[in-house]
Amino acid sequence: MSGLLSKAGWFPWVGTAGVAMTVGFGLGRVSAPEREAAKDGSVSASAHIAEGRGGEDGEKGMGGAFEQKSQDSTEDQLKRALGMNDPKRRDRELENSLSRASLADVKKALDWALSLPEGAAKRAAMGKIIERWGQLDGANAAAYAEKLFAETGNPDLLKDAMRGWGQTDPVTSLQYAQSMSVSDGLRRDITRDLVRDWADRSPQAAAAYAASNSLDVGRGNLTSLIADRWSKQDPQTAANWAMTLPAGRGQQQAYDLLVQNWCDLNLQAAASFVSSQPAGENKDAMIGTLAREVAKQDPSAALKWAATLSDSGMQEDTAWSVLRRSARRDPEGTQQLLQSSSLSAEVKQAVMTRMTNNTSGWRVQ
Repeated sequence: MSGLLSKAGWFPWVGTAGVAMTVGFGLGRVSAPEREAAKDGSVSASAHIAEGRGGEDGEKGMGGAFEQKSQDSTEDQLKRALGMNDPKRRDRELENSLSRASLADVKKALDWALSLPEGAAKRAAMGKIIERWGQLDGANAAAYAEKLFAETGNPDLLKDAMRGWGQTDPVTSLQYAQSMSVSDGLRRDITRDLVRDWADRSPQAAAAYAASNSLDVGRGNLTSLIADRWSKQDPQTAANWAMTLPAGRGQQQAYDLLVQNWCDLNLQAAASFVSSQPAGENKDAMIGTLAREVAKQDPSAALKWAATLSDSGMQEDTAWSVLRRSARRDPEGTQQLLQSSSLSAEVKQAVMTRMTNNTSGWRVQ
């Protein structure tokens, strides 16, 4: 075999081409696909790759990670990457080595990776190669990874293939994910990963997609997931988008995540945004979130925010969430902080009662 497997002395622990190659991923093992179609009609990895667009060795579009580069070939880079003890550095170097690989290069890399002995290095190499395959030819990469998942029960390579596909074609990869014969839980995980990565790269496009598509992403919902990722990059633009959402729980969840993340980036800017909002449910919800974030630095200021809530029940709940941790550490000081706040006497008493019932050593005076 040409390419990586023919390099003498490269990875002395790699088996020869004549040795049966297997790949195992935790819950099972699957024989390495043959280069030609198997007798049972299944399609090999090499066949899947060859079916993809631009699979000839002479492909020019993406460049070749196996071409000679400056002083070190990509083969040398991959060898060096797998020899690294730090998994993060190893993965980063694997990504760099494959970043310009063509489909033909991916074919060679996959043949090589399948021959590696079982272990962390093999899993890392397979994951990065399958992800790159997904970037170049998502449908075939996903089909191959689905077959491995069916045989091993381990979803890691399927997630890698879908992640790669999502980087170049998020819409089609999401459509494919909804049609896969996998459990609802795994489908939710993959969908969530695809949307999250899309929102990190292009939140406006992800938001536009979410406006006309309903997807199950598990925890929270599609809108809140995008709000969370977008507000970590550009909270002001994310806020402008959130204000255009239909009124209701989805919008309130978006505001909640927006304020949390904005406080982490710039507490004063977040407070200014909340202050500028018109009175109503949305503002009250944001004030509650803001008060809890402010309490991490200044509980007294947090209670001032709580006192501006329009509903006494919300004032009580927010004040209690602000004070309950400090009440356990310093009941006397927390009591003084509560009594000196601008909350109404009714709310103060309600909070005191909750402290008495929930905090040992608390004394009502």
